[in-house]
Amino acid sequence: MSHDSINHDETANLRHGDTVAVRSLGEILATLDADAKLEGLPLMPEMVPYCGRTFKVYRRAEKTCVEGVGIRGMSNTVFLEGLRCDGSLHDGCQRGCLFFWKEAWLKPAMDSPLPTNLRSAPEERPGVTAADASATAQLPTTKGDRFYCQSTELAGATRELPPGKLGHYLHDLRMGEISLRRFAYMLWMALTNRVWRSLHGRGFHQITGEQKKTVSVELNLQPGEWIEIKSPAEIQATLDAQGRNRGLSFEPEMALHCGRRYRVATPVRKIILEETGKMAQLNNTVILDGLVCEGICSKNCPRANYLYWREIWLKRV
Repeated sequence: MSHDSINHDETANLRHGDTVAVRSLGEILATLDADAKLEGLPLMPEMVPYCGRTFKVYRRAEKTCVEGVGIRGMSNTVFLEGLRCDGSLHDGCQRGCLFFWKEAWLKPAMDSPLPTNLRSAPEERPGVTAADASATAQLPTTKGDRFYCQSTELAGATRELPPGKLGHYLHDLRMGEISLRRFAYMLWMALTNRVWRSLHGRGFHQITGEQKKTVSVELNLQPGEWIEIKSPAEIQATLDAQGRNRGLSFEPEMALHCGRRYRVATPVRKIILEETGKMAQLNNTVILDGLVCEGICSKNCPRANYLYWREIWLKRV
């Protein structure tokens, strides 16, 4: 089956809430080049167990943040609800990225039921045969001395967005990506950040500190524990002039959660760095239940990355 034989019109301009079926692995493999990519985006072996299954579209991926590069444009790509990488074939990476799905890898759902358990064993999932398992083994997870995944290849799979343009917010509104209320809020935030940067050299919610050498605190937080995020002033005392603690940024959007209480989802011990493809070891860092980046300070980026929290920014309840 050739790439051209897939009917792109069937899944063109998918929207939030649309129900789609992931094509068979054979159909998807037929769209890939020698590097297992379509339009610069690789198929990851962790995605194969979802072949033949039905899901709802979460967001369109027409723009995305790329670490070290900034916000970038993308085409013919969506996110599906709940489908994140578990890193099982990438040495246990804990980034938990949402998978990017090319529309050519999807088709309109017929009468297939929506999944009730996304964590069922791969061998119990429809659409994965012994031949598929063999083909999966051929999908690369490393290139030389670096890891190879959608995250590491994202810069090459995206294009530059024109700077300073606000029309993409209108496009998000027309496509149902945001409500009118959120559109107004995002527009206000974009304009406020622009003014704030011109006056203060930083974003409106960005917190920076004065520490020359930042320190660590070990709380040994465990999944299910309740914590409270410290105040902006307390967090500022842990940061350097770039707003980082031991190299990890306190993202502007994280300031919106100061003083609130959340449960710990999981400690984070290692993640693949998007810019280098190298595995980084972390300590005294956790993910909090339900807290993902909402793109408030990143032009409504739909990527929904997990936010990483140093334990020094938290206190037990």
